[in-house]
Amino acid sequence: MNMSKVVSKFVLIASLAGSMAVNASVIINNNTGGYYNDGIGDMADYYGPSQFPGANISEGDPVINNPAEPTHFSAAFGNDWLNGDYSGPESKWQTVSNIPDTWKINHETAIVYEFTTDSFSDLSIDLGVDNGYFLWFDGKYISGALAPGHSNINEYNIDISDVAAGNHRLQIIREDHGVASDFDIRVEAKSKPTPVPTPFSVALIVVGLLGMLVMRKKQETRA
Repeated sequence: MNMSKVVSKFVLIASLAGSMAVNASVIINNNTGGYYNDGIGDMADYYGPSQFPGANISEGDPVINNPAEPTHFSAAFGNDWLNGDYSGPESKWQTVSNIPDTWKINHETAIVYEFTTDSFSDLSIDLGVDNGYFLWFDGKYISGALAPGHSNINEYNIDISDVAAGNHRLQIIREDHGVASDFDIRVEAKSKPTPVPTPFSVALIVVGLLGMLVMRKKQETRA
């Protein structure tokens, strides 16, 4: 008898019999602090209306899904904001205790939330912005969108899967092109499911091992 194979079978059965533990926690909301930059001005001065429409709705109030990633950043963004370098002679970054939910009309603002995950996780981001957003995770562009109307926490949902344990950055540019500005955010981290043995599964392992010992004794006696 191949004892290792038998043991493996019992461990697998016990694992399947166990419950699956999932821990979820809100790691970012409207009261979360971070790095904040309200000195970057109107990015429509460089970009066209497919990403940053003109001030005071002069180029319309469009619905835009998945706009191209902004890649040109003024000196106000610092040396390399997407990689954590906020320094620079004209940098406008500041550390705030909570991110303002409104800002100057016809201007953009940038936010960086820094956080730590203790385990392999999935992130669920609920986001609402008047007028639009561009979002990066650890410097990688994830998504963007623009739409008319006020902010709603259920306006956008962005999922980021398989986030490793460690330190991370969520980076956002908030866009506005007239009338009003508004912002809502909620980020939840869900740890990946891990099997937790139940009393039943532990008992199953014990019974299985005892059975193997009995069978082995019988084989030794016959030999």
